[in-house]
Parts: sequence; C-alpha cells; structure tokens
Amino acid sequence: MSIKSIPTILIATATSALLLTACGASSTPSSSSASTTGTQGTASAAADPSTAPLRGIVIASTEYNSDNTTDTITAYDPATGEVTATRTFTVPSEYTTYTGGACEREHCYSPDFERVLAIDTSGGNERVAVASSDGSFTLLNDLIPVPQGSRSYSNAYAKFGPDGSIYVAHEDKPDDGDFVGTLYRFASETEAPEAVPTTFTVSNTQDFQILPDSTPIAIGHYTWEANNNGIGCYGALAVTPDGTCLTVDKDAVYSKKGKPLSQTTESDKSLRIEEWTKVNLPNLDGTHEIVKTLRLSPDGTRMAILAPFKKLEDDLSYQLYSAPVGGGEATQLTKVTGIAGGKHVILAWSE
Repeated sequence: MSIKSIPTILIATATSALLLTACGASSTPSSSSASTTGTQGTASAAADPSTAPLRGIVIASTEYNSDNTTDTITAYDPATGEVTATRTFTVPSEYTTYTGGACEREHCYSPDFERVLAIDTSGGNERVAVASSDGSFTLLNDLIPVPQGSRSYSNAYAKFGPDGSIYVAHEDKPDDGDFVGTLYRFASETEAPEAVPTTFTVSNTQDFQILPDSTPIAIGHYTWEANNNGIGCYGALAVTPDGTCLTVDKDAVYSKKGKPLSQTTESDKSLRIEEWTKVNLPNLDGTHEIVKTLRLSPDGTRMAILAPFKKLEDDLSYQLYSAPVGGGEATQLTKVTGIAGGKHVILAWSE
C-alpha cells in the first residue's frame, strides 16, 4: 500500500518568523568545541549567511503555508549560539520534506545540506522531487524507466545516501503480473538512475537504509546508527567514537554500549529502553522536554539537544543546548521564540 499519512507532529499552522537571541550559559562548553569552532563561527558570521559554509550545529525547520512548504537550514556557532549560515528551500504545498515516513529526517537532506527531498503522497503514484538551495525543483519520476506493459505504481521511500546519491524504492505493476520492486540510485537529479541489487524485497512496505559504504539494508521502525568503526545500535540517534549509543525517549537521554552490525539479532531491532542507561542532565531533568533529535560534537565529547520548557502555554519556545555525552550540566546556546520544537531537527554538528 502507498504511504498516505503525515505524522501529526509535523502538520502545523504557519508560524511566525524566527527570533534568534543568544542566551546565558549555565556551564561552559568544552575547550575543544570553543577553540575549534569559535574562530570559524566568527568568520562565517561576517559573511553572507545564505552562502557561508554550513558549519557548527545545523538545524532544519519546516513551515507549512497555504500554497507551499518552506524548509530553513540554520547553522549555529556552538561556542556563542550565533547564526553563521542559512539555506532556504520552498516546495509546492502538496509536497512534504521530512515526514518520518517517505524519508527519515536527516536522510531527506543531502550530506552538504544544499538539497532536500520532497515527497507527494496525495495520489496513487507518489512523486519524488529534489529542491535545491539555488531554487531549482526537479521531479525524479520521469527519469525512472517503466517496462512496456506495466504502470508505475509507487515510489514508497526515498533518501540521500552518504555520498550524496539519491535512492528511490520504486514499484511497477505489470498488467498481467505481480508487483515488481526496484531500488534505483540517482547519481544526480538530472541523470537517469541505475538499478541497485538488494538482499531484500523492494516494496512500498519495506523501508531501507543506506550504510556509509553505500550498501542498502532493510530496516523496520528503527534505523542503524554507528560510528566510523561500524559499532552502533538500532534506535540510536548518535554513536560516540568509543561505541556508546545515545538516544532520546520520553524527555530523557539514554546511552548503551554498541556492537557491530554483524553481531546484531532481530531482537536488537526493537528499542527496549529499559536496557539503556539514563544520562543525568540535572538542570534539564523534570523541567524540560527533550526533543527526539540529537547530534555529537566533532570530537564526540558533547551532544547537541533541543529542550523546550514544559507546560509554558504562553511561551512556545525551545532552547538549543549542548551537554557532556556522559551527563552533567547542559549549556543553553540559543532561544527561538514563536515556533514549536517538534518541527525542528538537528542534522549535524560539523567543523
């Protein structure tokens, strides 16, 4: 069956413009973060944000309007909380970007954050397009070959791979046969795709993930996250260099030691939070919600999280924090007023 629904947390009314202000810190970021990014952030801030490099803590937000949807990518200096760079993408209102269905959050964006996938699931044949920061909007469907005697049925899942290629799970329906699924890889949005061999059946019910070596794997509800050595966990949002997995569940950060993908079992694909250890963040615990989005500093010692105050009906604001991965006082970096935290996703913390 086709994907038709969009999670309600992402369906929101149009929101007011972002008001960005740096806030006071309750603790001091690690010296490595301040020394390696502070100088770069100052230089970037002086440049045009629309063309400056997307360095620092990179966050995506979405605004839904009556005739279009706008994605804004914002990079923050982790030492000061200042905005260093921005990118904007506008797509027709029938398209959505990170829906949690057709493409999972960060996989909707190219590795350089200059392109975003847009999915239209309103009709029987889902449309997949690529919106670029230069304003271009390219439909991929017309580049997918359809065998004679078949009709294009579904483009169920689409996402960027680590190398910037675009992967689309496509199905055809022969007039006299069963559905045929093919995983297609687009080197760019202007080139015809190539079929990619898989060890799983490609269909509009089987999601997939592209590993760092470009190998496609079938996934259920949880994706596989790993460090550079391939040590990780299903359900993790980030993995430290020493193989500690981190995730967010019910307003708290949890950690767990990871293991190689080759050693995981089917049971490992379920997130059993009781097997993870809660990370102590004393100045946030009990007073802040923690949004299920988290990324690590380049050296792997700190994590970036979004943490709105609980039950502030008259102040729809959230804050960007950094905190030690092992727990401790979190440092407030920014405050964004007028837009709910659930519509924001931390994409990266880059140098």
